[in-house]
Amino acid sequence: MAAFLSVTISGFHPVLAVAAEKSHPFIHFATSDPFLAPGQTATRNDVTVLGGPFARNTAGGAFHIIGVDYTKNYFLGVTYGRDVYDLGAGFLLGGVAGAAVRFGADDDMSGEAWAGVRLKYQGLVIGNVVISPAFTAGFSAVTGETEIEKQREIRYNGDASFLGFLGPEVSLRWRGAPNLEVTWQLHHRSGGDGTFGNMGEGSNANTFGIRYRF
Repeated sequence: MAAFLSVTISGFHPVLAVAAEKSHPFIHFATSDPFLAPGQTATRNDVTVLGGPFARNTAGGAFHIIGVDYTKNYFLGVTYGRDVYDLGAGFLLGGVAGAAVRFGADDDMSGEAWAGVRLKYQGLVIGNVVISPAFTAGFSAVTGETEIEKQREIRYNGDASFLGFLGPEVSLRWRGAPNLEVTWQLHHRSGGDGTFGNMGEGSNANTFGIRYRF
């Protein structure tokens, strides 16, 4: 008791000292998961349900989200992701695999499967919210082309059944529900300037989703 009193009287408290040591500015860049409790292990797996409309625009135009020439055709899918390597400085390298259905007013229903390598950053922390960017690059295969892809097949004299996949992404997470994220991703299928299927642009869908981390 005497030792405790001497510590507190001197103005020093071990718990407060640890809290001060771990405190961050209201806005800062995270180099690790900012919402982990002491002793808690970082999550490495995630499942995302996502969907959204296809756009007539190229990837550059669809990226703007607002003012995009959207079709009445849609994308609805699910992905599984895993962080494999911690590269340091807040960067994580892992993989993603997904499957989706594509349907709408102009399109026959078709399926899509894709897989790729994902690089993501822990994010910008603003108070109790963290904004995290990520980028996935890989391959995509479909059971049937959308109308936009068919038109572009004619233009390029190509085949859009197997293309490259690029997925720039931004996610939003709140400290009160640290295992849930709201996501936006541009789902971009591309021939890589003729590398796949003799195609240029394939298709673009602006997708929004809910992700569960575990």
